[in-house]
Amino acid sequence: MTRRPPAEDPWSRPVLIVDDHELVRAALVATLRGEGIHAYACTHVTISGILAEAHSLPPGVVLLDLDLGAGPDGRHIDGIDAIGGLRAEGWTVVVLTGSPGPRSARIAAAIAAGALGQVPKIASFDLLVGSVRQAIGGTALMTQEERRGWLDRDRTERAAARHRDMLLGRLTARERFVLVQLAEGRRAAEIASESVVAVATVRTQIRAILAKLEVTSQLGAVALLRGEWE
Repeated sequence: MTRRPPAEDPWSRPVLIVDDHELVRAALVATLRGEGIHAYACTHVTISGILAEAHSLPPGVVLLDLDLGAGPDGRHIDGIDAIGGLRAEGWTVVVLTGSPGPRSARIAAAIAAGALGQVPKIASFDLLVGSVRQAIGGTALMTQEERRGWLDRDRTERAAARHRDMLLGRLTARERFVLVQLAEGRRAAEIASESVVAVATVRTQIRAILAKLEVTSQLGAVALLRGEWE
């Protein structure tokens, strides 16, 4: 695939919209084109498809959703996996975010991967267009202090994930099976019946799980398994 030459005028740089919802893509393209911005919808929402479409355009700005649904193989497509390749091609990446809160760890990971900043999908018209214009012009979307905060958050999350993996790695195959069953809402008696073992055996396994995971309740163990534990 032949790449188009870079735009001489920075304000003619393209904006590529990457979102797995067609209506969202269409709405953003229409909004930005109405402001004279050269916006395009990425129609192949897989990591390879995103990079291929980006390669066919001169480098510009990508508005990137991080949760891109399931791919052809049924696996979740993580927009973060495209950031490195897009940056290598000379693109500026701005993350499209949904609701804040628990998802902030994902935003932190995207910024650590090279994203310039974020803009909410529900942002006002002026904020959305203003953020895109800032990105096109090469202006930062956050202060250095804000960026450091996101990078600190990412380091903290990575350390917590390593610790979580270490704890889960202590479990035997049987204990992990029991924990997964607990996460699915099954009680000790149900697990025992399905596994054809005594309830006392399952309860002993649950106590071992709690001790190995350094938690005091089944809820804590399940939260750790789901990555919600801190």
